[in-house]
Amino acid sequence: MILSLHPETPQLRHLERIAEVLQKDGVIAYPTDTLFGLGCLVSRKKAVDRIQAMKGRDPKKPMSILCANMEMLCRYTRHLDTPTFRILKQMFPGSYTAVLPASREVPRHLQNKQTVGLRIPDHAFCLAISALVGEPIITTSCNRAGEDPLQNAWEIEEEMGHMLDLVIDCGQPSGLASTVVDMTNDEPVVLRLGAGAWPPA
Repeated sequence: MILSLHPETPQLRHLERIAEVLQKDGVIAYPTDTLFGLGCLVSRKKAVDRIQAMKGRDPKKPMSILCANMEMLCRYTRHLDTPTFRILKQMFPGSYTAVLPASREVPRHLQNKQTVGLRIPDHAFCLAISALVGEPIITTSCNRAGEDPLQNAWEIEEEMGHMLDLVIDCGQPSGLASTVVDMTNDEPVVLRLGAGAWPPA
């Protein structure tokens, strides 16, 4: 089922309905500033397992998580030094994924090699829903493993709607994947150059 929201000021009644779905182990497809994502609450292992099954991908392959703000992001990584924090402030909100050391807040079913991919997208819906539920949501591209990402809500509904609780139509993503930056060492290392320019402005 497709639920349409205003792209800049998502309606609270719709956000509350989506939050209720997520809190019941629901899985949604939703737009970010980069691509459509498959999402659930990070704390719900049953829902995370559903996403892995939908994508048909290796469960050991890590999935990134999407935060509402820097305060939330900092809960899911270990102590950040000042230079790293400054770079993150330049990157977010924006089309980037930062690979950082995982804190104990990251559920064990999401940990891989003690790191975590964290995002704060420049997208009103993403920030609003994460803030409303009070925790990050999973963000992984909306496609089966090995296939191209699905690019609009109607295509997603047709291809994957039977496996999803809701498809959110709330503005069109750029269609480019995020720029992934490893920030676990002294200097940032770009692992994938995507929608976000490097270095960030």
